[in-house]
Amino acid sequence: MKYILIICCLLVTINSSCQVTQTVPLQEIDYPNGAYRKDMLNQFSFFVGSWKGTVNQIEYTFELSFFPQVLKTYENDMYEYKDQLMGKFKAVNLTNNQVLYDNLNAIDIEDYKLLALNISESKVFNFRFLDTESNCFNRVNFKLIKNDTNPNQITYKGIELGEFGLFYDGAYGCPYYEQQSDIPMFLPTEELILTRQ
Repeated sequence: MKYILIICCLLVTINSSCQVTQTVPLQEIDYPNGAYRKDMLNQFSFFVGSWKGTVNQIEYTFELSFFPQVLKTYENDMYEYKDQLMGKFKAVNLTNNQVLYDNLNAIDIEDYKLLALNISESKVFNFRFLDTESNCFNRVNFKLIKNDTNPNQITYKGIELGEFGLFYDGAYGCPYYEQQSDIPMFLPTEELILTRQ
């Protein structure tokens, strides 16, 4: 009986050290270790769903999903739980129906390549695309902007190339040296209106 009591105390101690300590708004900058940064303003819900648009004969389909209370761990035993908006997309060349890129079959959060970084003015979401190892972990940033006059449209714009090869440089076999001209990247490079499906 004594050992059972000791084991129960250990489990309670371990469990309590990994639980949420406080729920705070997602926008909160100063929060305690273990806090849950929650989308209390319900800003994600508008963007969740399937969106489609066409530019330069390429049809893009974006699927955005809400993942609540995702555990994020950092150095020095720091951690947080955070509501996360993630996405996946498909690009199809309409001139020959060739699929250029498609990760719409992604199910696990780790396989979603589009990550919402932050939102401003409740309508401009900054996103990051993080490519796979075979494309040297190429990073691209862009914005999705809520249309104030049409609730079924968002604007894709502001594409910016980020870092690449951060963990996979030429010394380790990255076959690309020029990001803009060499690394395959199938996100739109121009402004695009996306319509809710």
